[in-house]
This record gives sequence, C-alpha cells and structure tokens, in this order.
Amino acid sequence: MYPSEFKYLAAESVDDALTLIADHEFAEILAGGQSLIPLQKERLAMPDYVIDISEIAELDYIEETADEIRLGAVTTHTTAEESELVREHVFIFSECISKIADRLVRNRGTVGGTVVEADPDGDYMPVMKLLNPDVVVTGPDGERVIPFSEFYIGMFTVDIEEDELLTEVRLPKLPLLPEAAGVGSTYKKHVNRSGDYAIVGVAALVHVDDDGSIIDARVTIGSVGPLLTSEGAADAVVGTKLDEASLEAAADAVEAEVMPDQEGRLGAYKRAMAGEFTQQALRTAYERALADSQ
Repeated sequence: MYPSEFKYLAAESVDDALTLIADHEFAEILAGGQSLIPLQKERLAMPDYVIDISEIAELDYIEETADEIRLGAVTTHTTAEESELVREHVFIFSECISKIADRLVRNRGTVGGTVVEADPDGDYMPVMKLLNPDVVVTGPDGERVIPFSEFYIGMFTVDIEEDELLTEVRLPKLPLLPEAAGVGSTYKKHVNRSGDYAIVGVAALVHVDDDGSIIDARVTIGSVGPLLTSEGAADAVVGTKLDEASLEAAADAVEAEVMPDQEGRLGAYKRAMAGEFTQQALRTAYERALADSQ
C-alpha cells in the first residue's frame, strides 16, 4: 500500500525543526524512517506533513563526558554500534544494537527515533530500562532532561509534547560500585529468525566482589507484556556465586512477574522463555564481571 498524500519538509537545524513543528499541524518527525515509513504504508500514520530531521548535523554525534556517553538524536544504530566510546563504556548498548533487524535497517535507523517510538518489542527498551539514561527533549521553552524511567510511560507512549523534539540520549558509563571488583552486562534476545522482533529480550547487569560473589544485580525483560524490572531475579542472585539453585530461583521469579501479552500456549511459552533467557543473561553478565575483576 502507498502512503496517504503528505508534504515533505526538510529541517536544517534544531531551531528550524521546532519552527516547522510549531507552524504545521498534523506533522510527523522523520529521522531514519524505519518506523514511520512502514506505518505510513499501512495507513496507520497519515500525517499531512513529514518533517525530516535526518540531515541536521548538530544532532549527529557521539561525545564523552566524565560519567556519560552522549548520542545525538539522528546518530544511526550502526554509528553507535561501531563507536569505540560506546563499546568501551556501555558495551551492552553496542551488543543490543547488533541484534536489531539487519544491516540495512541499522544503517538508517536512529537512536533518537527508536527511543521516542518506545516500541515495547524493540531491542532498545530492556537496555534503556536497565541503564536509565537521561533523555533530552528540546522545545520552544528550552531543554528538558528526563530520566528514562520517567520519560517512558508505556508502550509507544513517552513524555514529550507535540512542540518538542528529542535531541539527545545520555548513556551512563557502566557503573562500578566502590565496593565492587568487577562489572559485567549483556543483552540476550530470543527470536524465531535472525533479525526478527524479540519474542523475549533480557538485559542483565552484575557486580561482583573480590571473592566472586554478586553484590548487586539488575534484570530487565522486554517483549513479554509490559517492560519489567525483575526485583525477584536480582534478589535471587545477590550474595551468591551464581550456582544453579540461584539461577533457577531467578528464572522462577521472572516467570512469576512477567505478564505475557498473549494467552494460552504462546503466553506460556513466552513466560518460560523469559525465565530461560534470564538465566542465560545472568550467566554471561556474571562471567564478564568475573573477567573484569581479574
């Protein structure tokens, strides 16, 4: 199907984009187009205007501060994935990107577009919930800096006004607790075919002490109903060296906490896979934390 008729507008700067947004009702923002264009083809999005921000140079960057890696909104997935700054300080984000669709999509899709879309089945979502980066939105009254935990309201719903534009995502460098000897993280994705949307996506972060015991853990689950942080899984492994009993307890906790968005056998399958991939993610994160502690 072809999109409904619309007028294309190219923004040359953030100020230009904000002016175009203010002057044109029923407009949609085009960054990479990997979400908007399919929606237009299906007539699920029928804007009168499409405002293209993809060529705004001031939104295409990756910068380092003392505590963060900052990514401009139109930075592509591929650029972020291949960035040495991202790989060194927030490897889980690079790992997550490598599992998105295929190279063609990653070459066009953008960091800002994916975060603002808030697709509950998107690979970014569990990692964003785990890291809780600050999200910067810019409007006529200036910037707002919003923690992801407050920015993300629910599926396809975020805290951004019609006259605002997402301009930056600030990823925290993976924290090393003062008392920790090592930190490890990972994102695990269960799919039917490579490049598909996740059936289950699990992000995990583990800190260990000198003895190899887990002193802090975080586990987030996506694509199985509402985006979830599993307190039960974290509680099950903290204080252990990740033996089979603690892994099974973590899986049981996740299976009890998730609320699959399908019923019957498919819902039961997603629940079971959420537990299984929680174990896989915790194993990998723990192994990386041990290696980091050496």
